Amino acid sequence: MARATDLGRDRMFPLVCRLAIPTMLAQMVNVLYSIVDRMYIGHIADIGGLALAGVGVCGPIVTLLSSFASLVGLGGAPILAMRLGEGRRDEAEKVVSNGFMTLLALAAVLTSVFLLFKGQLLMWCGASEDTFGYADTYLTIYTSGTVFALLAAGLNSYLIAQGCSGLGMLTVMLGAVMNIALDPVFIFLLHMDVAGAAVATVISQMASCGVVLYCLLRK
Repeated sequence: MARATDLGRDRMFPLVCRLAIPTMLAQMVNVLYSIVDRMYIGHIADIGGLALAGVGVCGPIVTLLSSFASLVGLGGAPILAMRLGEGRRDEAEKVVSNGFMTLLALAAVLTSVFLLFKGQLLMWCGASEDTFGYADTYLTIYTSGTVFALLAAGLNSYLIAQGCSGLGMLTVMLGAVMNIALDPVFIFLLHMDVAGAAVATVISQMASCGVVLYCLLRK
């Protein structure tokens, strides 16, 4: 894969800036997923307040799910960078393959467990009788797309580890921009309400996942 920067020869300070700034921006943009969902949901006629409270209950659970992507991505990316620095490309490819398979396995397990125990999890996080229905709808759809969320976030770290921090930022921005555009379509035009917000998020994560996989599979 072509690199945006030469990690072995570039000067240290410009190199750190080129890697750190896009990564920081990507993290900021990633927060837009939940912020934009809540902005649109809060404006749903009649049910906006309760729907917003229900989706807010899902916040800790969504964060817990995404933490597993960081577990694999931030854990494997430094190993990948070291193998590339040592010139051991075959082993570097194995690191990426192992990360991919680990994320797939985690997605399968987490999706099954969270869907099975979602009711109890929502009650632990503070769902009430009034907000449970909205929280359950959002979490069910979001959890069904866990595989795309984990692969997009986890494998993005492997792009950054190869010096492609700008490309990593663009994959995150793609998902965020799509989410902003799709939310009003599914929520208001198609009248899907909370379900529409979740569907828009899953589609956006699916797009990010596809771009990340495409970049990693290039020569």
